[in-house]
Amino acid sequence: MGHSSAGKRMTTVVGIDPSLTDAGIAIIRDPASAATPNVPELKNVGEPGFDGADLIDRSMRVDRQFVRILRAMPQGVRLVVIEEVPRNNPNPRFASLYQERSALVTQLVVFLHKRKIPVVDVNVKTLKKFATGNGNAEKSEVIAAMKSLWPHAAINSNDNRSDALALASAGAMHLGWYRPEAVHHHHQGSINWGRA
Repeated sequence: MGHSSAGKRMTTVVGIDPSLTDAGIAIIRDPASAATPNVPELKNVGEPGFDGADLIDRSMRVDRQFVRILRAMPQGVRLVVIEEVPRNNPNPRFASLYQERSALVTQLVVFLHKRKIPVVDVNVKTLKKFATGNGNAEKSEVIAAMKSLWPHAAINSNDNRSDALALASAGAMHLGWYRPEAVHHHHQGSINWGRA
């Protein structure tokens, strides 16, 4: 994974749909220097959990996924856009999964921030509105919208990849690497780009 350093050209935006089982990762390169500017690179990494996992098992799974995600990221990362973990657990039945996902995101953000790589989080409604124009869109609609925007991307009907690609697309458009192609691509008002 690339480190931010003086003199090194930061040429990629990474979108991450964080999950322990099947995280989606999308990499968009600056078209000014990319060999294939209209073909984002899409990846999935993860491992299944198991019933009866104790604190150590769950914590080590988070750490292994953290390492997998970092290894999937290229050199020269200019910006990481990650799906926000909801502020409140939306489903108390899955409290441990919520905790693990929160731990994963926190570990990623701290690591990237220490290396001066900007990280921006985007909530699910904003991601959907950016991708489709509808903040309540179904996963299939986000997949279709990303296939339309990036026809050569290997989304393969994987909603984790399409979410990650929507996040990376918003970041690339924010940096001016690509122009918004639809009216809803301008819907970035609720994204706090901060130091990005």
